[in-house]
This record gives sequence, structure tokens and C-alpha cells, in this order.
Amino acid sequence: SNTESQAPLPPAPHPLRVRWLAPTTLDPAMSPDNHTSTVLMQLFSGLVTLSVNMSIVPDIAWAWDIAEDGRRYTFYLRDDVRWSDGAPVTAYDFEFAWKRALDPASGSPSAGFLLDIRGAGAFRRGDAGPDTVGVAAVDETTLTVELEEPAGYFLQLLVRPDFFPVPRHIVASRGAAWTESEHFVTNGPFRLARPQRAGQLTLARNPDYHGRFGGNVEQVALFPITDWPARLHMYEEGRLDLLGITYCPSELLRTILARHARERVSTPVLESCYLIFDVARPPFDDVRVRQALALATDRQTLAMEILSGAVTPATGGLLPHGMPGHSPRVGLPYDPARARQLLSEAGFPEGRGFPAIAGLACDAVAPRVAYLHTQWQETLGIEIAWQTPGWSEFLKALRSRAYPLVYAMWVADYPDPDNFMRVSRAEVWPNWQHARYTALVTQAGQVMDQAERMRLYRQADELLIAEAPILPLTYEQEHLLVKPWVRHYPTTASRAVFWKDVILDPHV
Repeated sequence: SNTESQAPLPPAPHPLRVRWLAPTTLDPAMSPDNHTSTVLMQLFSGLVTLSVNMSIVPDIAWAWDIAEDGRRYTFYLRDDVRWSDGAPVTAYDFEFAWKRALDPASGSPSAGFLLDIRGAGAFRRGDAGPDTVGVAAVDETTLTVELEEPAGYFLQLLVRPDFFPVPRHIVASRGAAWTESEHFVTNGPFRLARPQRAGQLTLARNPDYHGRFGGNVEQVALFPITDWPARLHMYEEGRLDLLGITYCPSELLRTILARHARERVSTPVLESCYLIFDVARPPFDDVRVRQALALATDRQTLAMEILSGAVTPATGGLLPHGMPGHSPRVGLPYDPARARQLLSEAGFPEGRGFPAIAGLACDAVAPRVAYLHTQWQETLGIEIAWQTPGWSEFLKALRSRAYPLVYAMWVADYPDPDNFMRVSRAEVWPNWQHARYTALVTQAGQVMDQAERMRLYRQADELLIAEAPILPLTYEQEHLLVKPWVRHYPTTASRAVFWKDVILDPHV
């Protein structure tokens, strides 16, 4: 239907009330985590944005040209976009923001995403000045970007907060204090409501927003509650309009689904959970051992019985369902007899002589590794001692590289295979070196033809499964409880939220 010609929606009866962790920062260059990035995507707009079906669509840039060699982009900006203090948003704000994020003095935790830009790496290392970085405002509405090499995923990267503009006129005068409330200006669908209530962040619809609101929400109230019973109590009392239950403890999840089955909304997301084998350490330096563990893992039972169908078994490669380039059915099958044979060939018949191995996982996936422990013990006769600390301790232990076996998860930073095949490898499983894999992923990143890129990524994914430095276990889903009065709540595999398009109906 043509919503443009429909009568305007009556304002929502109250704010959209969401349980959400408080953002770590309000500075787009400094976002260290997904919950912060999601809030920043409500407060700021970039050159392009993601639609619900994960297409790249114009935002502040109404059009762009890409040079034939794939190395130069020219973006043409709208001239009607304003900061919330009335100042125009210009190409100079983008140039300023990107160079500021790359500046080694900024300490930006996500500046690595900008390193495809020509000269960005040298500036980031302190080997050159900002003038050598290949981003330049030609005038107020024209931005040129030059890359070191062609990058077929570059437009996808631009949806990240690291590529958002910042108000140059405010940051230049206020420095790091620019996000403090009385000076904080934004250009997205929402701005900060004033005054703020203690212990709660409230966003208010931005009346100067250049884009379209598909919904009737005037405010979004974020409640940073971490206690599970307290979250559920708020939802059941009608003080939350939706509640994410994806990482709810399994015993409580069963109770929730029994009570609220009709309010559950599930959607696949671009996230894979997988095991990482440290191929530099015995016994995982032997491909037969890695393949044996893969063949001894019943992912169907893990997904459908242990996790009550809340996830999908990873019968393909590392790339999850819904990600371009996903390869269905390339995973090693569940074959206990073949698993035992390979383990025996590797010198561990019926598990005899297999060394004591410590595995690392975060506490949220403890039931999953308990299942793997039992299954491998019964099928192969081997013991893995799993450690399951809380999230921050898990991240610290992961960085220490002390564990030869890790249960990891990777959520897409941007909806392109490059993020899984290149970025996740560099960050969480760098010990495995394979010249053919590296060549395929590098070539795929630099090819501009999308069909050819996906063909190369599929080849790389198949090689990954055969060599088994990692073992994909599940493709994740997002699970929400949504109140009946929420008439429209768009969801997407990219985990983006579209609070500006939510429709709340009057209710008692």
C-alpha cells in the first residue's frame, strides 16, 4: 500500500518501552559493542542505511558513483539535512569524523573498520598525517573516498557508526566533552530527550529528521535492567512493550514460552556459534582429530532438543543462513563410526592417550558445552574440562589465547561474508594459516561483481569445513516477546532495530 497517501497515524499512547543496556558512549567513533551501536544508529544517520531486507539504500547520500577500478567512490549528499541545533550536515562533517576516528590519539576501538581507505593505516599507526588519508569533502555536498584496494563490501561497511558524521562545529570546540547533554546534537530519527530520568535513557523523535517515520512512536524509553526475573516482571505488568529472550536461562525460558507462547516472535539473525581449535597445539594440529570431533557432534540434537529449537543446526559452513554466500549442507555429517576411525588413525583408539584438554565458553552457553562434553565422552572416550566464566571474564580469557578449544560466537558487524571470513578469523582464530583460503578471501574482497564474490566465498567456506580449524555448531535466532498492542515491529537478520517505524495501538 502507498503509506505516503494514508492519513497520519495518531501518536503512540506512551513511549516505546524497551529493556536495553545503557550505551557505553554516545560518540559514534568510540562504540565498543553492539548494544551501544544500536542506540547510536537511532541518534545518527550516515551516508547509507540498511533496509529491513538488508539492502543498502540512500540516506544522507542520495546517490554515489564508483570508479571502474573499484577504488574511488563519490557520494552526493542531500542539502536539507540538519543537526539538531539547526546547523547543516555537510561532507566536511564526514571527512572530519572519519579522520578523527583514525587519529591514533582518539583511541577509537573500531577504527579498524576504516582501514580500507587509502592512507588510513599509515595515519592510524602514526607514520603519516591526516592529509594523506583518502577521504575529502570537495564541497558541502560532495564527498570523495579513495581505497587502497577495491573492496566489494565497502558500501555495507558504511552502515556502521564508525562511518557516521559528527558535528564538527561542536566537537572542535568541546573536544571529548561534546556528548555531554547540553551540547549533544545528533542528526538521526531520534535525539536525547531532556531532561533525562535517573537510571533510564529516553530518546525523543527528532522533528528535524530528513527521513521518513513509518510509525507513531514519539519517545523510546530504555530500561537497563540486568536481572531476568525483574525483566519478566516488568513485561508481565505491561511496563515493557517488548522483551528480548534470546539469552534467557533455559529453565526460565521454558516457563516464559509456556506463559507467553502467542507473544513470541522469532527471526533468524546473522550469527554463527562455532568451536575454535588451536591448530598450533597438539592434538589439534592433526586434521584427523579436528574432523573426528566434528563427525562426533550431533548438531541436530543440540539445536532441536537441548536448545528446544531456539537455534538452527549449522549443517552448512561458517556463514549463517540469510548471509549472502551461505553454503547449505557442506558441513561434515554426524558419523560416529567414521569419527572413531579417524581418532584411532590419529593415535587415540577409543580415546586412549588423548591429552587432558581445557575448553573455554561463556556462561550463557554452559548447557551447550555440557552436551558436547557428554557426547564426546560417550562417542570417542575423550574428556574436555569446560570453563564457563561470565562474559567479561570470557573475553579476557579469549584474548589470552590460553585455551586450545574455545566455544565462540560471531555476530555480523556488517552484512557481508567478508566480516566472517576475513575479520572474524583475524580477531578470534588467527593461528590457522592456509595460503589457498587467504587467496580466495582476498580475491573475493577485491572483486566488484557480486555473483563472482559469492562463488569465491563459498569455495573458501568449503575449504574451511574440510580443514576444520573451526566447527560451526548452530546458526542463531533472535527471540522476542511482543505485546499485542505493538501493531508493527520490524525485525531483520542484521539485528538492526527500526524504532522509528514501530506502531503502538491504544490499549487499556
